[in-house]
Amino acid sequence: MYSTRKFYLMALLALGLFAVQYHVMSNWLVQGAVRSDVPLSVVRLSIDRLQTSPELTAALSQEQLRKIVEEVSQQVVQTLPDCIPVEAAAARTVSGGGDKALPKLYIITPTYRRPEQQPEMTRLAQTLLHVKNIKWLVIEDADKPTPEITALLKRTGIDFEHLVAPMPAKYKNKKGSKPRGVSNRNRGIEWIRENASDGVMYFADDDNTYDIRIFEQMRHTKKVSMWPVGLLTKVGLSTPVVKNGQFHGFYDGWMANRKFPVDMAEFAVSVKFLLQRPKATMPYKPGYEEDGFLKSLAPLEPKELELLANGCTEILVWHTQSKKNSPSAAINATQYKDTNLIELKKHMV
Repeated sequence: MYSTRKFYLMALLALGLFAVQYHVMSNWLVQGAVRSDVPLSVVRLSIDRLQTSPELTAALSQEQLRKIVEEVSQQVVQTLPDCIPVEAAAARTVSGGGDKALPKLYIITPTYRRPEQQPEMTRLAQTLLHVKNIKWLVIEDADKPTPEITALLKRTGIDFEHLVAPMPAKYKNKKGSKPRGVSNRNRGIEWIRENASDGVMYFADDDNTYDIRIFEQMRHTKKVSMWPVGLLTKVGLSTPVVKNGQFHGFYDGWMANRKFPVDMAEFAVSVKFLLQRPKATMPYKPGYEEDGFLKSLAPLEPKELELLANGCTEILVWHTQSKKNSPSAAINATQYKDTNLIELKKHMV
């Protein structure tokens, strides 16, 4: 079944590819060496449609469909003339691929159902589309995956796993501050222990804003790397303090006698380093999740941290946080039967 479907798909893509080549070459002959990204958008749209085709997703597994998309994408990129920025084309066409020689990034994103979930996940997805050789572990605080998030992940073409890890009831039902995202991150760590042997792990929450340069810098982490994060607490910043190129302490709006007073978005960990510490985990202790996790990586001292972002002089991550929105109003299903509002409501909380 897979071979038949693949042959049929490749035949259809060949026709589309011929049209794209004709369009590209026509522009090239007429305009000379003028660069044009218009044909690439056509290719991107075609691949998006492949990944969201109900017939194909029903007949093929996610992994099989991903392999087909990667093969087709590479063939499309190879046909583009020199006037098209091929590196950019490859990055846009298949995210998560790219140079396999680069250390792999394992991006762990805890998330939960709320009005802001889909737009924030969309923003993060479109950031990660520009990052090569990644595995995105999206882990929901839920009993089952949210279908709209699954659909979003499939559309991106990013290599992903969509998992669930609900907060344990004893913490969820407890009054006061809750250890949000801990069950999700620990599930991500568990997945990495079972499936990875090298690379770099990073906790990327969906309510942050990322300069893609930080992903390339963290990629070569040997133990634990660290950098500044903006828009945190009243001081507006959390960062290692660096003097004469050496670690000199921490600067954070909430020190609280923590050995590592840092934000979740402030550090990355080598997978090999993590695997050498089988007991490393994140504690269910509100406000001390980062500190507890980093201390569980012992032996590890602050002076061993690898200082990125140009010696911690640049801010490449911000804890932006979207404005909290109230749940959307109910839609009268009788009054608006057979209208677009019924479908739109599925994407709203």
